[in-house]
Amino acid sequence: MGRNHFDKELFELDERIGRLAIACGVDIAQKNTIVSLIKGNYSVCLQGDNPRRQELRGLLMLKYHIEESCIDTIGANECAQLIDDEETRLRQRGFSI
Repeated sequence: MGRNHFDKELFELDERIGRLAIACGVDIAQKNTIVSLIKGNYSVCLQGDNPRRQELRGLLMLKYHIEESCIDTIGANECAQLIDDEETRLRQRGFSI
Protein backbone atom coordinates (compact mmCIF):
# COMPACT_ATOMS: atom_id res chain seq x y z
CA MET A 1 0.00 0.00 0.00
CA GLY A 2 1.33 3.37 -0.98
CA ARG A 3 0.30 6.97 -1.38
CA ASN A 4 -1.93 6.30 -4.40
CA HIS A 5 -3.94 3.72 -2.47
CA PHE A 6 -4.57 6.07 0.45
CA ASP A 7 -5.22 9.02 -1.86
CA LYS A 8 -8.00 7.21 -3.71
CA GLU A 9 -9.46 5.64 -0.58
CA LEU A 10 -9.57 8.86 1.44
CA PHE A 11 -10.93 10.91 -1.46
CA GLU A 12 -13.80 8.49 -2.09
CA LEU A 13 -14.53 8.23 1.63
CA ASP A 14 -14.57 12.00 2.07
CA GLU A 15 -16.85 12.40 -0.93
CA ARG A 16 -19.39 10.09 0.71
CA ILE A 17 -18.93 11.81 4.07
CA GLY A 18 -19.51 15.17 2.36
CA ARG A 19 -22.72 13.99 0.72
CA LEU A 20 -24.01 12.54 3.99
CA ALA A 21 -23.10 15.73 5.86
CA ILE A 22 -25.17 17.73 3.37
CA ALA A 23 -28.08 15.29 3.70
CA CYS A 24 -27.89 15.52 7.50
CA GLY A 25 -27.44 19.31 7.59
CA VAL A 26 -24.11 19.05 9.40
CA ASP A 27 -21.08 21.34 9.07
CA ILE A 28 -18.20 18.88 9.23
CA ALA A 29 -15.69 21.71 8.92
CA GLN A 30 -16.27 22.20 12.66
CA LYS A 31 -14.15 19.79 14.72
CA ASN A 32 -16.56 19.87 17.68
CA THR A 33 -19.35 18.71 15.35
CA ILE A 34 -17.26 15.73 14.25
CA VAL A 35 -16.50 14.85 17.87
CA SER A 36 -20.22 15.03 18.71
CA LEU A 37 -21.10 12.73 15.82
CA ILE A 38 -18.41 10.22 16.73
CA LYS A 39 -19.78 10.19 20.29
CA GLY A 40 -23.21 9.39 18.84
CA ASN A 41 -24.71 12.82 19.54
CA TYR A 42 -26.97 13.36 16.54
CA SER A 43 -28.44 16.61 17.85
CA VAL A 44 -25.91 18.42 15.63
CA CYS A 45 -27.80 17.04 12.61
CA LEU A 46 -30.38 19.55 11.40
CA GLN A 47 -32.05 17.01 9.11
CA GLY A 48 -31.71 13.49 7.78
CA ASP A 49 -32.81 10.12 9.03
CA ASN A 50 -31.14 7.82 11.55
CA PRO A 51 -29.58 5.42 9.00
CA ARG A 52 -27.79 8.34 7.30
CA ARG A 53 -26.64 9.77 10.61
CA GLN A 54 -25.32 6.38 11.69
CA GLU A 55 -23.56 5.87 8.36
CA LEU A 56 -21.97 9.32 8.67
CA ARG A 57 -20.75 8.48 12.18
CA GLY A 58 -19.34 5.13 11.04
CA LEU A 59 -17.56 6.66 8.05
CA LEU A 60 -16.01 9.39 10.20
CA MET A 61 -14.62 6.72 12.53
CA LEU A 62 -13.37 4.73 9.51
CA LYS A 63 -11.69 7.85 8.13
CA TYR A 64 -9.63 8.30 11.29
CA HIS A 65 -8.67 4.63 11.24
CA ILE A 66 -7.51 4.94 7.60
CA GLU A 67 -5.58 8.13 8.38
CA GLU A 68 -3.83 6.33 11.24
CA SER A 69 -2.93 3.48 8.88
CA CYS A 70 -1.71 6.03 6.32
CA ILE A 71 0.61 7.60 8.88
CA ASP A 72 1.95 4.19 9.89
CA THR A 73 2.50 3.17 6.25
CA ILE A 74 3.83 6.25 4.44
CA GLY A 75 4.78 8.53 7.32
CA ALA A 76 3.19 11.51 9.02
CA ASN A 77 4.53 14.22 6.69
CA GLU A 78 3.56 12.48 3.45
CA CYS A 79 0.16 11.51 4.85
CA ALA A 80 -0.48 15.09 6.01
CA GLN A 81 0.37 16.37 2.51
CA LEU A 82 -1.89 13.75 0.94
CA ILE A 83 -4.79 14.79 3.21
CA ASP A 84 -4.23 18.49 2.42
CA ASP A 85 -4.22 17.75 -1.33
CA GLU A 86 -7.34 15.60 -1.04
CA GLU A 87 -9.21 18.25 0.97
CA THR A 88 -8.30 20.89 -1.62
CA ARG A 89 -9.77 18.72 -4.39
CA LEU A 90 -12.95 18.22 -2.37
CA ARG A 91 -13.33 21.96 -1.74
CA GLN A 92 -12.92 22.54 -5.48
CA ARG A 93 -15.86 20.17 -6.00
CA GLY A 94 -18.00 22.15 -3.55
CA PHE A 95 -17.59 20.11 -0.37
CA SER A 96 -16.97 21.85 2.93
CA ILE A 97 -14.21 19.88 4.66
